[in-house]
Amino acid sequence: MRIGVISDTHGDIEAAETVIKERDDLDLIIHLGDHYDDGIKLKEKIGIPLIGVRGNCDSYVAGEDEMVYEAKGHKILIIHGHQYGVKSDLNRLYYRALELGCDLALYGHTHIPISITFGNVMILNPGSLCLPRGGAKPSYGVVEQGQEIRSYIMEL
Repeated sequence: MRIGVISDTHGDIEAAETVIKERDDLDLIIHLGDHYDDGIKLKEKIGIPLIGVRGNCDSYVAGEDEMVYEAKGHKILIIHGHQYGVKSDLNRLYYRALELGCDLALYGHTHIPISITFGNVMILNPGSLCLPRGGAKPSYGVVEQGQEIRSYIMEL
């Protein structure tokens, strides 16, 4: 299973739509919030299942703030990240993933891509396709699930 991960689209879904249409190997898209409704609009335009969570800019729309997605024996924590202070450090996010028994934690909020592993928990922030920060290029993430789980940052 191959999952595309996007975050912080902030009303600009053009790049995300282009990436999704160009990649014919994605089985699922995960939107990590800040303009959660962009994920809803994308879901209507693409032929791939899409799930997502709300971010700190999404109080106006109904949706989940945190979820655990299970596939192929792996548990993935899906969250925007502001709830766990990810702009300061990843400790609270890491411990939340451990608490929930997750192999992978996906978060956004910072607009800065990162893929790291602490202990048995992989942590991925796909960055932002339309508003990258910290000198990053526009980016998204890819998660591959099989016997093992792998994550990648893809730059445009």
